[in-house]
This record gives sequence, C-alpha cells and structure tokens, in this order.
Amino acid sequence: MDYAISLDGRETRVTLNERFEALKARYPPTPNDQHDLRDGNLYRVMDRDLYQATKEEDVHKFIDALENVFESRKQALSLIFGQVTPSRNSLLHLTAGFGNLDVMKLILLHDPNTANWGNSSGDTPLHVAIQDQRFDAIEMLIHLGTDSDIIYWKNKDGKSPLYLAVEKCESRWQPRAEAPWKILRLLLQKSARDDAYAVKIQGMSPILAAIKKWNTDLLKEIIDRLPKLLHVRDEDGGTPMHAAASVGDDSAIGLLLKKCPSLALQTDNNGSYPIHIASEAGEFSAFERLLKDTWPDLAEIKNKKGQNILHVAAKGGNDRAVDCVLEEYSESDIIEKLVNAKDVDGNTPLHLASMHNHCQVMRSLTKVKRIDLELWNDDGLTALDVAMESRRLSTKFPALLGRAILIVAGARRSVDRDPREQRSGASKSSPAEWIKEQVNTLLLVATLVASVTFTAGLTLPGGYNASNDPHPGTAIMLYHGAFRVFVIANMFAMYNSILVVVVLLWSPSKDFYVAELAYHLAGPLLSMALTSMSVAFFAAVTVGVSKLTWLGSLVLSMGVLFLVMVIMVLVTLIFPFSKSAMRIVSLYYRVLSVVA
Repeated sequence: MDYAISLDGRETRVTLNERFEALKARYPPTPNDQHDLRDGNLYRVMDRDLYQATKEEDVHKFIDALENVFESRKQALSLIFGQVTPSRNSLLHLTAGFGNLDVMKLILLHDPNTANWGNSSGDTPLHVAIQDQRFDAIEMLIHLGTDSDIIYWKNKDGKSPLYLAVEKCESRWQPRAEAPWKILRLLLQKSARDDAYAVKIQGMSPILAAIKKWNTDLLKEIIDRLPKLLHVRDEDGGTPMHAAASVGDDSAIGLLLKKCPSLALQTDNNGSYPIHIASEAGEFSAFERLLKDTWPDLAEIKNKKGQNILHVAAKGGNDRAVDCVLEEYSESDIIEKLVNAKDVDGNTPLHLASMHNHCQVMRSLTKVKRIDLELWNDDGLTALDVAMESRRLSTKFPALLGRAILIVAGARRSVDRDPREQRSGASKSSPAEWIKEQVNTLLLVATLVASVTFTAGLTLPGGYNASNDPHPGTAIMLYHGAFRVFVIANMFAMYNSILVVVVLLWSPSKDFYVAELAYHLAGPLLSMALTSMSVAFFAAVTVGVSKLTWLGSLVLSMGVLFLVMVIMVLVTLIFPFSKSAMRIVSLYYRVLSVVA
C-alpha cells in the first residue's frame, strides 16, 4: 500500500508501513505505557475523529486521523491502539464489524495482540466479525492473530466463535445462508486441524446450538468434522443427548444414537439419563424414541435420587410418558419393579403423583394390577396419606379428585401410626393444631346456620294472621304442604346447628382423642343441618310462587337438582374415605371435564 506525500516540492511514494514506522519512532513506547492502558484512564477513551475514520473504508483517512491523535496526545502507537469506546470496543473490534480490511491489516501487523482483547460483553474481534458475517475479516483474524486458540474462547454468554457461527446458520439449501455456512466451514476446518479442540473449546458446545435450532443437517456437519464434540459435556455434566432430549428433537436423538449409541446410557451430574430428561421435560416424542434404545430393563435406569423413569414422569405429571411405559411393558415383569420401586426417600411413582396431584397419572398407575397401593415411604406414609397430608377438606379439583381416584382404587391410609406424632415431614403443624383449625371452621358455619334458621323461623313465609282474623298470630300459610316442609326442615336445621355448637365445645379439651371425637361427630350433624336449611329455603320459595305453575315447576326442578348436588358434596367432605362417595366425585369431575 502506497501513499503520496510532498517533500521539498517533489512528489514521493511512501508506503503506509513506512509512515507507521515513522509515527512509532516519533513517540517510542515507555515502561509506563502498560500502566496507562488501565481501565478508567481518560487517555484510553477513543478519539472521535479516529472512531469516524475507522468506520470509513479509507485507509488514508485513518492514517491522517492517527497522525492528528499523535500530535494532540503525543502518545505511543500502542496507547493509541489501546483506545476503546464506552462499550470497550477497540479499533480492531470496529474494523472487524465494519469490514474495513485495510485498516484491520495495519493494526494486526503493528499490534497483533489486540486480537485477543474482549469488550464489555467479552466478545473478541473474532466474535464481532462472526456476528456481522465478515468472512474476510474472520479469515484475517485467524491467520494474523497471535493466539490461534482464540477460535475457542467464550464471551460472557458462554458462546465461542464456533457457537456463534452455528447460530447464524439456517438451512443448507437457503441461498441467503451461503455466507454463514462458509464461515462455519472455515472455523470447523481450522478446529479440525487441532487434535485438542475438544479440550480447548470453552463455553457451550456448538452441538448444543445446532440442537436448539432443530437442524439435523447442521448437527451432522459439525459431528462429521469434529466428532470428539459428541463427548463434550456442559456445566451440568449433560451430553449432547441430554440436550436433544430436553428440547424433544427426536431427529437429533436418532442421529446421535447412530453416531454414538452409548450416549443414551450416559448420566449428568444429577445421575439423570437422557430418558429422565425427556420425561421430566414432557417431550413425548423424544421420550418415545429413547424408550426403544435405552437399556432393556428400565428398572435399572435410575438417577441419583433412586428414581426410575416412572418416578420422574409421575412427578412431572407427564401422563403420556407414563401410559407409554405401562403399555410397552404391560406383559413384562419389569412393570411390577417400575411401579413399586422406591426412591431414596421411599416414594413410589404413585407417592410422587399423589404429592403433586397429577390425577391422570394417578388414574393410570392405579389401573396396574401389580401395583401395591399400601407401600409406605420413609415417613411412614402411603400414597393416600400423601394425598391427604394437607389435611384440608378442599373441593379444589386436583386434590379432591386425586383422593377419589386413590380411594376408589382401594388405597388406604396407614393405621399403625400414633396420631399424636407429626403425620408428615412436609408439614410442620401437629394433628392437634389441624383439628383446632377445622373446629373453628365448623363452629363458624354452624353459628351462621343457627342464625339464619332462627331468623327464618320468626319471619315465616306469608306472615301471620292479624288480630281481627279467626286465628290471630298463627301463620297464614299454615295449611299449605310446602309450608309444613319449610317449618320441619328449618327446625331440624336449627337444632342440628345448635347441637354442632354444643358438641364442638368439647374441642378445647386437652385430650386429643376427645377433640378428635368432637370433630368427627360435628361433621355429620352439620351436614344434616346444611341439607335441612337447603330444603327449608326450597320449600319457602315454593310457597311464594305456588300460584304460578311454570315458575313453581322450574323452582321444583332446580331445587331437587341442587339439593342432590349439595348432599353429594357434603357426603364426600364428611366421609372422605367412602368409596361410594369418591366414585361420585370421580364421575362428577369426568362429566365436568367433558362439558368444559
């Protein structure tokens, strides 16, 4: 590269390198130069004119800007090349992004160490060139940089230049993807020449980038060029097969199994196999693909928690995976090992499904003939104990339905456990505290029922006969059939609710068994009180609309329907261990799910 200057009135051709050498000689480096390159030094902030000249593809303007900076700051060339933008981009970062090859070559020839600098994001000039798809700049940085291992360095996002190159690639057959593929092949070729590439590469594996893009062609290209990357693990100890399982890419799984079948039997830092990851992530296609190529005896495939694939699928609520395993091994003895296996905490797959209220999984597991519904975990809890461990008679869909499924299937609670002891390691409240909470709830409801029925008894439907009537003070609707039903039901509700209040007065007793007896006695009484109150309201409304036939029929139909529903729900709450009640609950929620 030549540059024309005037000396003593005569035109002379002087090379750009000579001008650089002249500038370097004018201000030679000093021992303090390295000290002046530290962060926060005002002289390290890039000159604006130099920045603008770097953006333009005119090397002569860049030389002019350099000379101006020399004259104004009187610094050595190494200090000027050490100037950075607020984002800590050096001159080489800028030229790599803008594709200004002439300026880049000058910088690399006179200060090649700048190729190793990282900006505030940890990106080297090579990262920047790849992000902006500057093939010639990438080639120059690889060949002229002082450290050949720069192609392996990661930025703050854990991405190496090769990883970024993979991210930029789309389909092999798209014309616009020609430059990204050209860059990728350049880096693959450079890496393949180094036998230690699998050890030197930093950050996330490029194979992971290809898997995330669901691009089998791209994945095959990388594996064919750099086969050792198949055994490079991520920070969690996962192999490429773990990554493919987590995103559910069954095509990638098929390719990886073809290239290295043993990857299906490698574990990560948690002891999880790829099939565990697919099951936990809910990726059914990946799970199904791995199920055919994993170890024949699935009962032996366990993670560090001692969990087989049914444990993991049950805990995550992956009902399709559970059904797939149960169907695949329905005629095998393996199924008994899988459904009854315990993890390190003693939990079976059914325990975990019950713990997380995964009703569909619970339904599938309880249908297995060889399942043992009465197995205890290390806390002495059966699956039904775990489902009931919240100790709340809740009508929330998952909890109530889950309990119903277990009870209908024949599951039972453990009986050889002292009720005075804490019933669950997951709950810190004692049985006495729970009973107290439930008693307070029942007492509040009973008091409300008593108040409502007392008021209804004094303000009868239709009112009272006036003093000038034949029977003053008596009810006007005394001889109406529905009115008589109202009176009887209202009285029954009133006295039952008062009886509940009286019974619950036993609950403050220091004897736990007395308090528990009061709680269990109060439940049925309150159930009858609420049912009677519903009947009383129904009868009172019927009296009021009896003159209008169609409205009376409508009230009658609605009253009967909702009265049946009230009775069903109350029975299930008061008698939570009744199989008949739980069958009703299960049927109710099935109908509800179909309607929804």
